[in-house]
Order: sequence, then structure tokens, then C-alpha cells
Amino acid sequence: MLCDAMKRPHIVLISTHDSGKWFGCYGHASVHTPHVDRLAADGVVLDRYFAFRPICSPSRGAAMTGMPPQRNGLLGLTHHGFRMRDDVPHAAALLRDRGYESVLFSFQHEANADEWSRLGFERYEVRQNETLPYPDMFRPAPEVAQGFAEFLAQRNDDRPFYAQIGFNETHTPFGFGGASPDHSKGVDLPPYLQETTDAADHIAGLQGALRQADTGVGIILDALDAHGLTDDTLVIFTTDHGIESRRDKWTLYDPGIEIAGIVRGPGLPKGTRFDGLQSNLNFLPTLFELAGLEPLTESDGVSFAASLRDPEASAAEDAPIFGTYYNGACRCIRTRTHKLIWNLGPEPYVTEPPQRLDGAGAKQPRPVWECYDLEADPNEFANLAGSESVREIEEQLRARLLAWLRQVGDPCTP
Repeated sequence: MLCDAMKRPHIVLISTHDSGKWFGCYGHASVHTPHVDRLAADGVVLDRYFAFRPICSPSRGAAMTGMPPQRNGLLGLTHHGFRMRDDVPHAAALLRDRGYESVLFSFQHEANADEWSRLGFERYEVRQNETLPYPDMFRPAPEVAQGFAEFLAQRNDDRPFYAQIGFNETHTPFGFGGASPDHSKGVDLPPYLQETTDAADHIAGLQGALRQADTGVGIILDALDAHGLTDDTLVIFTTDHGIESRRDKWTLYDPGIEIAGIVRGPGLPKGTRFDGLQSNLNFLPTLFELAGLEPLTESDGVSFAASLRDPEASAAEDAPIFGTYYNGACRCIRTRTHKLIWNLGPEPYVTEPPQRLDGAGAKQPRPVWECYDLEADPNEFANLAGSESVREIEEQLRARLLAWLRQVGDPCTP
């Protein structure tokens, strides 16, 4: 265990791509993820953890800077020309400047692949191969994880380390790196997908990619054990946004922004769950507090480290979380009981849920406002916007959403 206040924990951040909360510890019985589940059993599981955006770069950028995309500049995907502002520090730079060895393993999506040093990483291990087409440019999770194990075996640096480990799994195509569809425990179809052969095959492919990612997680945990670092290391496992099918990734419905969050480390209880409503915008200040570092001065996020240390003592009243999708011109506010979505444009067209994976079916433009009673309708199928039953709540949520958007300088807010 940590023996004095001056000794900082090592930090290992593991992230997967497009995985949402599709893990055994989140109730998906047909998914084979024993190593992620082992981490959950040894740490704290966040049950109501949400991404700030339902696509990769802006979600990761918000988590790694503690600032919403409207303030850090990363409004869209880096490979579509979007870029974080040069004066906004990334977690790697912030930790490096506070005495950490900052090392990147494979995948990050907060900048272009060749800009890793600009983010603050001192080393880049298990690199992407930019000469190969997507997705062959990436390394499979077990290979990335083995690179981390070799890093531990070879390092002779006295500083604590920050290792950011990114897996390409479970981005499509799911067969990346040799992953095979996994039907071994059945197929767990989400309620918003129609039961078709295509949908079952798609989710089986997702489950196979998850199984491959889970193997990588196991290699990382075993390496920490082998080098006697488990008790001195903060391990965070998370995802960037929801899975990709229909009505999840690319949308502000819960399946698009629900993410996994598991934290294990010194001073944290084992085998507990935190039910508070949280956004990954709060990730960085929470990490700093857990690591014993001075609070960040330039951050819109609020640490919830105290709730991780004592989940039972967390406040019953949750602050609302916000979500934005710049490309789709959508904004949302979510409380524990209700969700309000503001669609600034009619695109994209959608079908009534549950939807076919191939998108076939009657099309309709999105309404300007969507309001859902999450207690009565957790799947967000019945839009109540404009109805008397939610009139007062809808007005309150509209006012709070617009006030927050103005506060952060949202480009689409009047």
C-alpha cells in the first residue's frame, strides 16, 4: 500500500472503442468479460456514468481536459479535421508536469496519431502503423497489453507512471485482429433493435471483439500483479461512448452516451457500486484528487472522488449531466428521472423503435424537442415533449439546458 502522502500512485487508464456498458459486470450475461469483471469485483463500478458526446474524439477530449468541446475546441473527430486548442493541456501533459512518466500505448483519439508528443506523452509504445489501411494500422488488444507488460519489465524510472492504453476493439469491423463472433453464452440483443438474424450476428461480432479486448485487460492486470504494483496503482477502465448499431452511437439517447467506468486503487473500497449520476467531463479532476494532486484550476469538471471512496455516503440529489453532438446538431440535459433532447436540425431521419439494424422502415424527421420520463420509459421510446404530463419539467429542463449552453459558449445557441 502507499506508505506516505508524498508517494503518488501509478495510473493506468484502459479504454475501449465503441463499447458502451457491454460487460458482464453491467448485467450483460451473454458477454464473456471475466477480466473486466474481476477488476469490477476489486474496485468501484460507476452505474450511471455518461460520455459528454456520442462519438470518439470529443468524448475523449472532454475526459482528458476536464473541459467541454465548446471550450477545448475538439468539436468533432480528429480525422475529420477537428483539433483541440493548443493552449488546452491534456491529462498526459498535466501529469508529466507533476512528476509522472507519461506513456501512450497504441490508441488515442484526442489528436492525430503523429501528435502524441503535443498531448504531453514522453513515449509512444506499441505504435500504430500509419502505412496500413484501417483497421490493420492498429494492434489487437492482447498485443497492446503485452507491450505494457514489457514496459513494466524493462522500466528503471523512479517516477510514478501514467500509462494511457487504448484498444481499437470494439470498433467495427468486429473481426479486427482475428476476433471471432462469440455465441458461446447466447446473444444479448438491446431492446431498441428488432430481433433479426443480422442483428444477432452483429451483436455476436461485438461480443467476440469484447472477448478479445478482455484478454488484453487480463494481461495488464496480471502484469501489475507480477511486478508487485497492484496495491500502488490506480487502474481506470472506461469506454468512449455507446456501441454502434441503431439508436446508440451517434445519438444522445442513453445507449449512445452510457459508458463503463471502473476504478480500482489505493484507498478505494472493493466490490462496490456508485449509483450517482456522473459525466466523463468530471473524470480529470476526480483522477487528480484520487492521485493526491492539487485541484485543477482550469476545469469545468467537478471531482467525485469522495463518492468513490464512500459510495454509500454520496448525495441523493444529482447534478444534471449534459450531452452534445455537434455533427447531428443535438444537445441534451439528463437528470436521474428525465431526459430532454434539443434537435437543432431535422437530420438524421429515424424510424420508430425498435429499429431494424439495416435501417429499413418508415422514416420521419426528428422533432425539435424530445422529452422522456426515464423512470416510466427507460428505453426512451415515448416522446412526451409538449404534453401536459411533463410541461413543468420540460420548461425547467429547457431553461437549464439553454443557460448551460450559453455559459460554455456553444456555437449553435442563440
